[in-house]
Amino acid sequence: MSVMGVWVVGAVADGAVEEAHRRFPDAARAHGVWPEPPAGARRWRERFGPAGTRDGAPPAGTRDGTPGQPSHSPLTGGDIARFADAVDRARTGAAEADELQEHLLRAVPQQEGDGLFCSAVPRGDGAAALLWGLGPDAVFGLPGCCGQFLCDAASVRAALPAAERALVLSPPRRSRTAARIRLWLDETADDPNCDIDELIDGPLRVLRHAARTGAGAVGLTLWY
Repeated sequence: MSVMGVWVVGAVADGAVEEAHRRFPDAARAHGVWPEPPAGARRWRERFGPAGTRDGAPPAGTRDGTPGQPSHSPLTGGDIARFADAVDRARTGAAEADELQEHLLRAVPQQEGDGLFCSAVPRGDGAAALLWGLGPDAVFGLPGCCGQFLCDAASVRAALPAAERALVLSPPRRSRTAARIRLWLDETADDPNCDIDELIDGPLRVLRHAARTGAGAVGLTLWY
């Protein structure tokens, strides 16, 4: 039986964030918190594989993202599998984590739009695909950890500038990011028709909407 990976980024009222902390204090504190500090980013850079890029720039030996004769081997399924495993281990396994996410899922808008982004990928992980596509320098520019976060309105406003730096892409970098996401999905997922443009644009759309309207925002990773 296939599983469905669902990544939800949604705007929520501050009251829903406060209730989450009241009802699920341990899970709420742990949700979106890195198990190791960002200062340990070197290990995360290594997990992007031998052709990992800095800020989405083409690897040495390439021109405009077109493969040339790099001295190292190209990305492999093993590189992607190791990164997927690292993402999975980085996410919280706190008690009541599932109950917390279900509570927050009821608090976000129930239709996609400015306040809700949803990526559903058969046997896939949209958040991990985006992180892989963006490259290591963008990982810590996004709120929370590996697609999971729980922000009140003030935290959204504070996080937005870094998220914009990570997700507002020049045309060449966007093309390279989309190609890396496609490679990820072809290797790991069962959905060749995933909307990659929406995967790149949707989370930032929600964060901007939340900041504009004075709302909080959450990132949820669920498996069905």
